[in-house]
Amino acid sequence: MTWVVEADVLVRAYARIAPELGTDPRASETALRIALREADHLADDVYDVPGALLFALGRTPRCFSAFRAMSVLVVDWHTKTLGFRLDATPAELGEILHRVALREASYDDVRAWVADRLLPFGG
Repeated sequence: MTWVVEADVLVRAYARIAPELGTDPRASETALRIALREADHLADDVYDVPGALLFALGRTPRCFSAFRAMSVLVVDWHTKTLGFRLDATPAELGEILHRVALREASYDDVRAWVADRLLPFGG
């Protein structure tokens, strides 16, 4: 079973919102498939998905031309679709993405950071 969204859904969504972000709408469906496959592989259960997705997108910055902005939006949106809320600001999520991209944060680090901030939706 997978809890992770399909890459083509994110490519289409990015093409629609990129103009609002003032960014180039290019996204790599191949890179997204790789990142989403990694996130799905890392997540042992639904509670791990937000951290796994944050980590996998951080390791694959070529997914979106606006890597940081779109990755934060994807993690936030996907967390909500699973029925959770992250008690973290976009800047905090962006900092974690940056640390992962620089190989300064492991998956265990990210998973623990997210687990400390994961709340039931509305919580």
